[in-house]
Amino acid sequence: MLGKNSCPGSGFFAFLCRVKIGALVQVFIQRVLRGDVMVLSEAVSKPGKKAGAAVLLHGGAWDIPEDQHADHLDGLREGLVRARDVLEKDGGAVDAAAAAVSSMESNGIFDAGRGGVLNLEGEVELDCGIMCGRSLDYGAVVGVKRILNPVRLARLILEKSDGSARILAREGAERIAEEYGFPLVENSELVCERERLRYGELRERKAACHTGHPFLGSGELPRGTVGCVARDRSGALAAATSTGGTPLRPSGRVGDSALPGAGYYASTAAACSATGWGEAIIASLLAGRSVDGVRDGGAPAGVLGEALEGMRTSVRNPDGKGATGGLILLDQEGSGAWAFSTPHMARAGWAEGAEGWAAV
Repeated sequence: MLGKNSCPGSGFFAFLCRVKIGALVQVFIQRVLRGDVMVLSEAVSKPGKKAGAAVLLHGGAWDIPEDQHADHLDGLREGLVRARDVLEKDGGAVDAAAAAVSSMESNGIFDAGRGGVLNLEGEVELDCGIMCGRSLDYGAVVGVKRILNPVRLARLILEKSDGSARILAREGAERIAEEYGFPLVENSELVCERERLRYGELRERKAACHTGHPFLGSGELPRGTVGCVARDRSGALAAATSTGGTPLRPSGRVGDSALPGAGYYASTAAACSATGWGEAIIASLLAGRSVDGVRDGGAPAGVLGEALEGMRTSVRNPDGKGATGGLILLDQEGSGAWAFSTPHMARAGWAEGAEGWAAV
């Protein structure tokens, strides 16, 4: 069923409700056009009355070129398989989130791990964070240059830290990795040919690059941060986010992906992962406030849509454009939502009793 209403002023409001009978999943799609941004959000109900294991993934929110859609979908599906394999064997939510994100870091199509974009010095610098909702323990790494899968190191920090150090940066993080037997690689091993070529093209016009530009509708700059939220059979929740940052950023720049409350957050109420302009996400505390909104009784899709609209109206880049991004969230009952204010967001999901899906 489809209903449309014309609204006075700057745009239109459309509400689409779709029921997927075969999987017993009810999906609500809400589209709001406000000025220069369209916010699209979708709420996915848990199949059946009993909550089980569930997972949502994202592979970045930006103007993903059509010729890259198939590769993004393949990468999402592989990540979904890894998370589902953990959860169907009674594994924990933290392990499932780490497995999915590690798969996407290794894929090469996303701006994470082996697909990371290059900074102003022509190097890959990777940020990542992961969080357990029950304990509020988290682990994160910033600016690592010699780690193949940052989420595995962040997962280790989550497990091993006594609370005195949970975010480790650069050489400090790499020393810990080496102590625990992680292989350290040369940074050149993380640089893929696609990004090497792109770096040469972008270097000539570096003055035009801003960390907020990639998340507008230009289609010229890559920004495929990856993330996962998971619920295990015991009801525990976890969130993880991993990124290679934005192209041609200054060396040492820290975005949102390693910062709990900004790029990811998990509690007993919900788990959320964000993607988009990092500085705006940090200023908006996007993931943390989204989780709190669901805790306080808000419907997931509505909470995410309002969070993105709030960020757009509060933070603007030097060109005057409102900040954009994307979010995924699962609540304690296994229901969830995604939302984005960019032309596309790569996303996927699965829940026990339903089929897996992926979309761009």
